[in-house]
Amino acid sequence: MKGAIIVIVNWFSVHFAEAAAMSALNALPVNKHYLGKVMDVAETMAVEVIVDILDVRGMKLVAKGARVTRALQEKLIMHKLKRPFESCVRVRDGVDANAIVTIATRLIDTSAPVAHILRATSTGGSSALAHLSRMEFGNALSLMLTVSERNGANALEHAVLVSLLSICMAKKLGLREDDVTIAGLAGLLHDIGELYIDPAYLARGKRLLPHEWSHIVVHPRIGQMLIDELGGYPAAVGRAVAEHHERYDGTGYPRQISGNQISAAGQAVSVAEMIAGVLLKDHPLQRAELALKIIPGEHSHDLLSAISGALRIAGPEQGGDVRAQGGESVERLFWRISTILEIGKNLLDGPAAKSPTTRQLLDATLTRVRHIQRAFISTGLDVYVRQQPGFNGGCDALLFEREVACRELQWRLRDIARDMALHTATPDEKVVLAPLVRMLDDDRSMAAPAPVQSAQPKLFMPSTTIASVRRYGT
Repeated sequence: MKGAIIVIVNWFSVHFAEAAAMSALNALPVNKHYLGKVMDVAETMAVEVIVDILDVRGMKLVAKGARVTRALQEKLIMHKLKRPFESCVRVRDGVDANAIVTIATRLIDTSAPVAHILRATSTGGSSALAHLSRMEFGNALSLMLTVSERNGANALEHAVLVSLLSICMAKKLGLREDDVTIAGLAGLLHDIGELYIDPAYLARGKRLLPHEWSHIVVHPRIGQMLIDELGGYPAAVGRAVAEHHERYDGTGYPRQISGNQISAAGQAVSVAEMIAGVLLKDHPLQRAELALKIIPGEHSHDLLSAISGALRIAGPEQGGDVRAQGGESVERLFWRISTILEIGKNLLDGPAAKSPTTRQLLDATLTRVRHIQRAFISTGLDVYVRQQPGFNGGCDALLFEREVACRELQWRLRDIARDMALHTATPDEKVVLAPLVRMLDDDRSMAAPAPVQSAQPKLFMPSTTIASVRRYGT
């Protein structure tokens, strides 16, 4: 294993993770973040050493058969090991396929949206539960899944949900049975790389600044390395894990690949991971469809139609809270998009754009922001900016769509801020582009915009309802 457990904490280019993997040392330090989580598990479960743990010189640190205890933590951190710590230990009665099926069954029974998606993507062959029941995990991955289960925040339940949805999406793409199982495995294991990242950056409610994403964006690659070295699975499983944050239009991470450069299983997991985050909220299928279609081209049409099919099965979704869930108003969002484009244009016209790499980065950024501006228009949000006398905000359904659309567009702007911050190569470039990054990222603490009642967006088209997004994305 060539350094799979070394956490990569800097980002210098889209290929940084691969370069770090190739340059890693044969002698491996134990990742302190993962080790700490294993120690937490060992306080309530039997974690035992299955082969002698040796340091790089061959000196025995822990004998086979010993129980892993907190007392070993400092000793293990202080030494480079001859073989990976993960391959030296196992947990008794850890997570297995039966535990995964139990969680999946509960999700299907208690979540109508999940059941609807299963029905909408049923194309024959083995059921989703049958695919899950056939999964096998070696000692290393069983321990990782057990750590996820004991780590709180419903991490294992989320992984099982993504696995279920990945199987559904793979079926929708018409993949072979073996490839459907690969997608399910990748969905289950998609976030194991996060076990090796400083928990401070993953804390619930933590709002990452653009430059802090450098600690997070490599977790798909870390996950791939772990699976390839420890899992004993086909390489396609690790590849799909590495691709689960990529986007069909090339705006994802860590490599920003696009189209068919992303494997079919990777595309399935990418969509599954995205919609899993909204299926436990109000109007889940409507949220999922809007999130997937709001920026055309982010995901393939075949996978978008799976959610549309589930919506048709479910029928109209009733109830739910349509109140704002934080973030900025429609007027502020419009003002911010316009300001971002103005700042970008000024930078392009200024001395900063003399650098070819800076100009390329600015061009790509402004193209993405213009896509967001068009989505603002196509979803009908412009009606809230140029309100007519007597307009009261619309019915509950429109208010819900407004809030969801605003939130999705805010997230897309933050994605662009992240990418700009990660791709600025020099200190001078960081200084020059800082105002643009800050405006892309900041949806809460900015000074209030000037009144916009008299301002008319130059690119505004006739207003539509947000339902038109479904047509726009098909």
